[in-house]
Amino acid sequence: MPEECRSGLPDIECIRGFAEESPMSVVVLEGPAHLLRYANRAFLAATGRAEAALRDQPLAATLPERDLALLTMLDEVRATGTARRAEAIPLQLGGPPARRWDAELSAIRAGGGRVAGVLLLLRDVTEREAQAERYRTLVEVNSLAVWIAAPDGTLLENANWAEVTGLAPGTAGGPSWLEAVHPEDRAQAAARWLQAIESGEVYEAEYRLRRADGGWRWSAARAVLRRDETGRILEWVGANADIEARRQAEQALRASEDRFRTLAEAMPHLVWQTDAAGRVEYVNRRWRALTGLGLAALAEEGWLAALHPEDAARLAPGWAAALAEGGAYDADARIRTAEGGAPWHRVRAASVRDAAGRIRHWVGTCTDVEERHQAEARLREALAMQEQLLREAEHRIKNSLQLVAALLRLQSGRMPEPAAREALEAATARVQAVAEAHRALQLSPDLRSVRLTDMLRELAAGASVQQPGCDIRIAAPEALALDAERAIPLALILSELVTDALRRERPAGVTHPIWLEARQEAGRLEVSVADGGRLMPSDHAADRMGETVIRALARQIDAELVVGEGPDSEDRQVTLRMRLQPG
Repeated sequence: MPEECRSGLPDIECIRGFAEESPMSVVVLEGPAHLLRYANRAFLAATGRAEAALRDQPLAATLPERDLALLTMLDEVRATGTARRAEAIPLQLGGPPARRWDAELSAIRAGGGRVAGVLLLLRDVTEREAQAERYRTLVEVNSLAVWIAAPDGTLLENANWAEVTGLAPGTAGGPSWLEAVHPEDRAQAAARWLQAIESGEVYEAEYRLRRADGGWRWSAARAVLRRDETGRILEWVGANADIEARRQAEQALRASEDRFRTLAEAMPHLVWQTDAAGRVEYVNRRWRALTGLGLAALAEEGWLAALHPEDAARLAPGWAAALAEGGAYDADARIRTAEGGAPWHRVRAASVRDAAGRIRHWVGTCTDVEERHQAEARLREALAMQEQLLREAEHRIKNSLQLVAALLRLQSGRMPEPAAREALEAATARVQAVAEAHRALQLSPDLRSVRLTDMLRELAAGASVQQPGCDIRIAAPEALALDAERAIPLALILSELVTDALRRERPAGVTHPIWLEARQEAGRLEVSVADGGRLMPSDHAADRMGETVIRALARQIDAELVVGEGPDSEDRQVTLRMRLQPG
């Protein structure tokens, strides 16, 4: 802003040299009307107006009426020549809202000492005021007592001491501040304060502080030294924060831990506790007495170190997964004792979480289940022996039935009457079918069900013995099975159907296999016999007997009997449909 010297004002260019880049607003005013002769960039930015609009205008034209306090001070400086200062005065230089400014006003003298104008310096302190307000709010929110002490520890300021403690304001200074500290905590608080003063280290202490209502609440005191640029100690700045809630929580936690340890020591189990990562923090006396292992021996492998090596390797992946996922853990393992034994125990562990849901630690128990494992072992031995006896019984039944079939076959060969011979042959086939069913049952892994592929294979083999050279083919999924109770009647039905098919006459030179098939359809079991013969019904006496047997046995096992054509239009097929599981 070019300017000429006038009315004794100094050269404006000289002022510009130091003021133009200043962060403070610098203004040169002249005469009783306080005409604006110069304003630096900071002032122009604050007003938001161009320099041409302000030059040679009275300062009052840029200020609203409620800022007349500044104009009054300008008049006083011009009249008396005495400098003035003001802090945090509200000014609307650029319009609302008002901001707060620190102002410094000094006279500009012309020759002879006459006051020719005023130099106005303005510093925007709005943000400083906001920070101070936030600080005061923080103090109130956190129930802080903030204080200042001299380098030697003498308390100088403690504005809200009386409000917090209920004691007279004068008790904050000197050693009398200890009167607000609980008698049991005074010695420790004072000793730490003296130690901090001597060493210059941060002062930290926790003690019970008197409250205005006469009660006591835990407080955390902390103070640090403030130094100048040379390192010289200026003062201590300290604060007391209310930590009553934290102390109560800690006390409740300690009480809870004490109850846990009391319970853990009284329980008839091995009890252990780990941190969130699985590191063992506690084992009860019963654990140490049985295993001989304390915390030091469990530092690397954790509680797994007490297990039988085979079980430790087996359980380690599951324990790692529980630690990672936070789920409960439950497994049986052998725990090695100090005497060299390895009784079975049931190991259970659960996570304990804080209010935020984070895992604080794990609590585990090991319960002796050696007797249960021994009982289970004896039961397994008894079941194995029982299965062995059953298999032996099935073997003997099969052999006995085969012996009966052989005797019947021998007897039928000596019968002169055709009808009697056919009756004996039919009886032989039925006995043989029962023997073959027992043979299939003997091949079963559990003796409670029969794999149909085994039973069909045995029936085909038995028929081949009676009719050498016959072509019997089977088809059934390997996994398809039927309960033993219905398998034997089904074997008799299939034997009757196969015998009937083998009895039919076929044209010379024509071969036609007999098919035995089993399959699962729509949740039901279907078993069929297909052949080029008639396969029921028949007028032959033996056939009528066989039909009667088939229908009676089908009713016994609740099977639907369907007679119709097979895959080839010339075939005849008999199909039995029944539930996969017994009704």
